[in-house]
This record gives sequence, structure tokens and C-alpha cells, in this order.
Amino acid sequence: FTSDRNHWLKSSVMRSVQAPRMIVSTDLDGTLLDHFSYSWQAARPAMEKLASLGIPVILNSSKTYAEIRALQEQLGLSGPFIVENGSALFLPVDDFAWLLTTQPADQAVIQVDGYLQVVFGAQRATIIDYIGELRRQHGWDFEGFNDWTIAQIMTYTGLDEESASQAADKMFSEPIQWNDSEPNLSSFTKQLKTRKLSLLKGGRFYHVQGQTDKSRPLLWLQALYTSKTDATPPLVCLGDSENDIQMLNVADHPVCIRSPVSDFPVLQSDKPVIKTTAYGPAGWNEAINAILSTELQ
Repeated sequence: FTSDRNHWLKSSVMRSVQAPRMIVSTDLDGTLLDHFSYSWQAARPAMEKLASLGIPVILNSSKTYAEIRALQEQLGLSGPFIVENGSALFLPVDDFAWLLTTQPADQAVIQVDGYLQVVFGAQRATIIDYIGELRRQHGWDFEGFNDWTIAQIMTYTGLDEESASQAADKMFSEPIQWNDSEPNLSSFTKQLKTRKLSLLKGGRFYHVQGQTDKSRPLLWLQALYTSKTDATPPLVCLGDSENDIQMLNVADHPVCIRSPVSDFPVLQSDKPVIKTTAYGPAGWNEAINAILSTELQ
């Protein structure tokens, strides 16, 4: 978008913070962003329509704070976002400043840059120390972002140098590449649970993180909106891989985006599941337009 378009898109989202008619929560890689090129342009018509309707789009991804801040700017978004597979929620301080004086009983809220940070996961330093200990003890064959140079991260992800540097700036998780056996992966997962950590499978990597997922901060945010409006906005959730399942399961409108590299995730939802015919952002555009055509009549 041009800077002028950024302005009107941001304004439309900010006006709707108190009373959105629905919340759109989306995965990024393979969903809103093309799996290979990382382009979102095929979803642009639906993005513009959501902005004109004042419907917030919540980026909900394994990506880092730095990565999502950059994407927010590119997409013309200024609302809340969720990082590192549900590890933390960031809220624009201008719209949610009241939380600083009415601290929720269940979650601590602190100010970071121009955002309020609500943490649901574990600190990365704790994660790296423990999985390093497990690797030394058991000789398990895996490696992750903490082991790789920026050049190696570029090779494994296909990102450019700046984007790879942002991807490496994890705060609450560690992506790993598992090179060992399935039985040892099961043992590794059990060991993680003893430290209140979990393992999520994403589109490219396994993610070691705290006991959270993409649904937990999203439901917290939905409850926050409800507390201000006395109306619960329905959730439209879009994803393409296993680490999206929990988010998709809580959606009022779950959308499975067709992937060029994997099957649709298997859900346990009692709601009708939309499975797109198009891949990635084209499928995103397809699904959002279909939902809007029925929900906003």
C-alpha cells in the first residue's frame, strides 16, 4: 500500500477497536503469505474490504515481534498481534491504555515501545538452556535457530538477510529441525512437559515454547473486546498447518488454507470448516470474501 492507503487503513481499524463486528485471526507463512515467495498480494482485495468495514486482522504466527511489526507496516495494520505461536499478545497502547490502570487478574500487562505486552509463554533463554541440556544428556540429533548463523537461517527459510535477522530475534520460543528418530522425538516431547514446555509442529520447523498455543491469547483478546462492548465478536481463523489447529478449533468460522506442501490440518471443530480451493493468499482472499458475503448480509 502507499502511505496514503496506510493512513486510511489504520484509521479504519483504530475506529473499530471498541466494537468489531468480527475478529479475523490469521497465520502467515502458507496462509496470508505465499509459502514460497512470501507475497500477500493475492489477498489484497479481501484485506482492503476488511479495512473498509473496520474489521481487525490479527496476525497470529510463529514469527517474532520484529517480523510482525515489519509486516504490520507493509499491510497497513496497526491493531493487536500475536507472536511466536501464542507466546505473547501485543496491543497498541493508544487503544488499550486503560489496561495499565486496570491490570487483569489473570495476566500481567507491561508497556513495550508503543505496545502493551501480555505474555502467555516461556522465556527463550530458559528454553535454550533446557533443550541444550537434553541434547548433551541424550545425544539427540537436532539443531535450531540458536545454533545457526544468519546465513544458515536464510538458507533454511528462504528469507533475505534483514528478514532472517528479524526471524532470529526470538523472545519466547526456539524453532528446531529434528534429525533424530520418531521414538526419540516422543521422548523429547515428554521431557519438555516436565518443565512446562511444549513442542508444536509448524510449516517448516518444530517450535519449542511454553504451554500455550495460538488460541490462548486470541480467546483472551476476544474476552477483552467483549468486556468493553457486551457483545462477543465471532472469530474467523485461517491457517494451513498443525500449529494452527488449536486456533482453528476455537473459531466460529474455521478456514483451512490449501497448502502446496502438506494436507489440510485435521480439526476437532463442531463448526462448518471452509477448505479453500486456491493456495495461500489466493485461498485467503477466496475464504474471506465468502464469509463476508454471508455474514454481512
